[in-house]
Amino acid sequence: MLRITKTAGDTTYTDPFLFKAGVVNLQIDASALTTAEVDANGYLKPGVPFTSVGVLPGASTVVYGVSVEEVKIAADNTGLAGITNDPIIAVATHATINRDIAEDNLGRAYNANELAAVTAAGSTCKLTPA
Repeated sequence: MLRITKTAGDTTYTDPFLFKAGVVNLQIDASALTTAEVDANGYLKPGVPFTSVGVLPGASTVVYGVSVEEVKIAADNTGLAGITNDPIIAVATHATINRDIAEDNLGRAYNANELAAVTAAGSTCKLTPA
């Protein structure tokens, strides 16, 4: 029997998607992200929702896509507000997201703006019930 024991390395995140299609590139505003979206090693977590202009959803916005995989965007998650070189990441524009897994990856619940933006008219991303 083969046994693998992880002794070092980055956090491994669970794929939050039940279905994903329409994976496209999106330039995001990394300076607007927080330690909830970026881990201590500087990786953007999978399951982060973004608008079509690459920012986190605010009031009266629509989710355009959700980050597909962890992506190195900074050295760590300190000083995110100072990032001026905004990365291009892959987002799924048509997706069904397992809310429990996505929220576990983020280490927090989706906030009211994110939930409203997923259910807003025009969003092609859907969440499973909590």
